[in-house]
Formats: sequence, structure tokens, C-alpha cells
Amino acid sequence: MQLYWKVFVFAALFMLMTREASTAWAQGNDRDEDGDRDHRVLHIQHSVTTSQINFPQSLFMYHVLDGANSNGEVRALKGTVFLKNHDSEFSEVLWVLAYWKGECPADDENLTRANIIWTEIQKNPTKSENALAVDLHFTHPLPMTGCIGFIFAGGPLVEGAGAVTMSADLNLEYKRSDAPANAVVGLGGEYCFGQNWGCQNATTNEKDGFAVPIPVPAGHLVELYGNISDSTFDGTNNFGPLPTGEVWGVTNNLYLLPGGCGKFAENLNSQGFPNPTPLAMLNSWLPDNAIHLESVPMDYQIPLGGTSRAPLTRQIETFLPYPVKINDGDCVVVIYGRKGNGATDNETQINAVLTP
Repeated sequence: MQLYWKVFVFAALFMLMTREASTAWAQGNDRDEDGDRDHRVLHIQHSVTTSQINFPQSLFMYHVLDGANSNGEVRALKGTVFLKNHDSEFSEVLWVLAYWKGECPADDENLTRANIIWTEIQKNPTKSENALAVDLHFTHPLPMTGCIGFIFAGGPLVEGAGAVTMSADLNLEYKRSDAPANAVVGLGGEYCFGQNWGCQNATTNEKDGFAVPIPVPAGHLVELYGNISDSTFDGTNNFGPLPTGEVWGVTNNLYLLPGGCGKFAENLNSQGFPNPTPLAMLNSWLPDNAIHLESVPMDYQIPLGGTSRAPLTRQIETFLPYPVKINDGDCVVVIYGRKGNGATDNETQINAVLTP
């Protein structure tokens, strides 16, 4: 059995082997209950079933406003996404919402010219259907144009695995406006624990963690949004073992480091990903002036004497109590930690909103 494993590099976003594409005209409806006739809703509803490995992609294009040369602002994203395994093998799916400037591309399968609005990741190690609520509100609106793309990417990871169905029923709330000066910065990454391969990097040492340094542009940090999906694998020989004991869990922490990434920038391998390092040491590298932006611990109680086969997923929508000033050269560090044993895939798809 051939095994494929995704190496997720957000800067390149997708190096995908297969692709399906379709184009749809948006159904943009005026909302007048708030008295704003220019407040519109794009209803995004699609479902794709695939047995292909190598992280296949499906892209759906929408034309709203006056096309890619027009500007608008994203005010909210609400609805539900679904991931259904038709068999018991591990799967994962990434949903992406993006826009293009200048013109709507006929073909941009690697999203090389795309600007990201939202990403969400979900993993499923069992034969089941998981539904994830999406309920995001952008008090500091996100930029967009009239050329919107919605992308499914993912499915089963091993040859011969059962089919995977990925679905979405979402409402994108937006309005026509001059282009907001706000910016979206991606803080995503993926790291494996309990096995020595896969993800962007991996470790078998239960005391290790990973710390991802991300230089950020100048501005004011006002919001973090997206999701975290950490999961066991499926208990087969294709992956590392299932957790045992009383509990397995994860820690996810984000810090702003004024003045630069410090030792974290020196702890990268030849591919630019962090090396596994004892979690206690990573925490000791944080400078005294580090600002703790967010902490997302998650735990799963393991049945007595049994093993665990389950995902831990949480939507993130954190409004900072006050705008955090960021200067050129400042750095966000995302620290991944794991509690318990067994093999897990830990991934964040979090974006930061910066105002001028």
C-alpha cells in the first residue's frame, strides 16, 4: 500500500497533484433588515466525494460586485462544514476562501495570486461524519474583491482507503466599499507527535514541542480567527500508535515577540521548519516582554484500559482587548505542545487581522 503524506507549506499553499475546477455565478442578496441596502450575502453550498489520495482540490469561482477590479469588505462568515469518512481510515480536509485582484483567473490551481480570507482544517480518524460550526464576525472588516474562490482540498491519505465526502453550507456577508486597509496574516502550521515522519516536522519524544516563528508586518493586531484541529490517527500500521493511559491532549500558544524572533529563528531545519525541542526549553526562550496572545489547551479522556481514536477541534475567534502595536521586525511565535502518548497530527489554521 502506497502512503501519501501532506507536507503543508502555507506560503506555497497547495502543491497539489490533482484538481477539479468549476465556476459559479454568485447569488448575492441584499439584506435590508439593518437598513443597509448594500449589505449582501453570498451563499456557498457545495459537496465533493473523493477516493483520490495526494490531496486533490476542487475550486469553485464566484463573481460578485463588479468583478476583480471592484472592492468590498468581508463582515462575517457563518454556517457549517462537514467531513464524512465512508470507512475507518484517517482523512483530512482543508477549506479555503480567497479572492483575486485585477482579474478572475481561468486557472490558478496553486493559488499563487490569491489572497486568503479564511482557512479551516478538519481531521477524522473514524468512520463517521463530523460537522463544524463556523461563526466568525469581523468588526475590523477583511478586504475582498468581486472575484471569490472557494476551495476543498483533501480526502483519504492512503491508497485503497474509503471515500471521503467534504461539504460546506456557508454564508459570506460582505458589502461594497473602498478597499479596507486591514491585512490578513497566516499563522498556520502542522506538526506530528509520536512518530518520526509526516507533517512539516515530527518527533517521538513526548517532552518535545515545536515553535514556529513568523515575522509580521507593522500595524495593530486586533483579532485572531480560524481553527485548530489536532487528532489521533486511525490505529492502522499506516501511522503511529493510538494514545493510551488516562488522557491525551495538546497545548497551543501564540506569543508576540517585540524586536524579532530571537532563538526561535535560529532553531530551523534546512526546509525552514522548526526542529523538535524540549517544550520547557522553548518556553524558556520567551523574552520577558513577550505578549501572550492566545492559549488553546484541549484534552480527551481515554476510556479506562482502552485507546483513543478521536479529533480535538476548536474554532478560534479572539478579539484582542486593545489593539496591540506591531513594529517592523516583530515576530509571532506559535508553540505546539502535546500531553500523553501515542501519535497525533497537530495543526493550526489561524489568521491574524492587522489594522494600520
